[in-house]
Amino acid sequence: MDKLFYENLRKLNIIKKSDKLTLAVSGGADSMYLFYNFMDLREDWNLDIVVCHLNHGIRETAKRDEEFVKKVCSDYKVKYFTKTVNMNDYARENKLSSEEAGRILRYEFFRENSKNRKILTAHNANDRVETVLFNIIRGTGLRGLSGISGVNEDIYRPLINIKRSEIEAYLHENNLKYFDDETNFEEIYTRNKIRLGLIPYLEKFNPDIINSILRLSENVEEADNFIGKIIEENYYKCQEDNFLIVSEIKSLDKFLACELIKKYLEENFYKENILSRTNILGIYDLCLGESGREIHLGKNITARRSYDKIFLEKAKDKKVMKNKDLNLGENITDFGEIILRKDDLESPHDSFIKVIDCDKIKGNLYVRKRLPGDKFKALGMKNNKKLKDYFIDRKVDRLLRDEIGLICDDEKIIYVMGMDISEDVKIDKNTLNKLVLEVNNVRN
Repeated sequence: MDKLFYENLRKLNIIKKSDKLTLAVSGGADSMYLFYNFMDLREDWNLDIVVCHLNHGIRETAKRDEEFVKKVCSDYKVKYFTKTVNMNDYARENKLSSEEAGRILRYEFFRENSKNRKILTAHNANDRVETVLFNIIRGTGLRGLSGISGVNEDIYRPLINIKRSEIEAYLHENNLKYFDDETNFEEIYTRNKIRLGLIPYLEKFNPDIINSILRLSENVEEADNFIGKIIEENYYKCQEDNFLIVSEIKSLDKFLACELIKKYLEENFYKENILSRTNILGIYDLCLGESGREIHLGKNITARRSYDKIFLEKAKDKKVMKNKDLNLGENITDFGEIILRKDDLESPHDSFIKVIDCDKIKGNLYVRKRLPGDKFKALGMKNNKKLKDYFIDRKVDRLLRDEIGLICDDEKIIYVMGMDISEDVKIDKNTLNKLVLEVNNVRN
């Protein structure tokens, strides 16, 4: 066993004795270094090990690598799983780069065969440095500068602090066999271009560039972990299921506020791929602006401010809310279920159950949505008020106002469903006949 491997494993403290492990083994230097060292450690640590090998279906020598992995697993009496896919076909079908398609297919395969196991990949320090440079070129925040982490959910990377040169030196010194993937030496993928072209060029300015960038990534990872804890402490104060809370976000430093917005986008709109610096800053600016403003985030998604809330929503067709006459008993309407009954019930403390004076109703009752020029005299008011102003005072989201049912008689609005009844139909000492209005499943 390589002393460097063992010391690094103890330092990272990510693998425990008696763990169940899946080793991702391609047959290349890095993964075979992982394999050979864990074979040496297996008995002492009582490790339960299986191997997964994915043939990407793009190289003539891929079958050679697969047979090599099968043989070495048989020699060491390790259970193994192999699978052949076509990475390039998958990339075309799903409109992905070949690199991204390969990554998705690999991890799907690993997880298929790794229930209750830690999945170990052979990413090393050079891979981490290449990822940092890749992210810088593409544009990144703090997390991107940390590169590849040692642990990501069920994926563990025990070689992340060991350089490729150290890995190859150990294999050569101990005459341990592996096969090179010849595509690693062709500048056909972005990462290959970084490895073969950019890093050697940077080494002209700093021969120790690998260690320098590695230190940067480790420092940034520590900072990102610290910031992550602060974000977790504040996140649930700043959001509900379908909106962000403006006042809470505004109380935070701009950097932290933007990180919280970023987390909200990641958790709720990951598949829509709308996470960008422009969208994060746009949402933050909504928090600083006036209620009623709206921005488009792409993919038919908008962010809009309504009083103390920021709603992020997919565009949807508006439902036509139809008027409906109301009768005693149960009434099923576009605005919800409305039950009318004559009862001697006292006025309950429930905004969805109201008691009114039946004799003050003028004509028939029906339910409808709001109309231009509507006025309403809410309970306790002396005069009519524009319904629009009433909604504004109650801070009702403007996009929800058309979905709120209004129970009316032939002269006026009797009840804004879920809110107030009219002063004109309240019960008093002279009331002889009471009518109970109960609403369920209302849209507001």
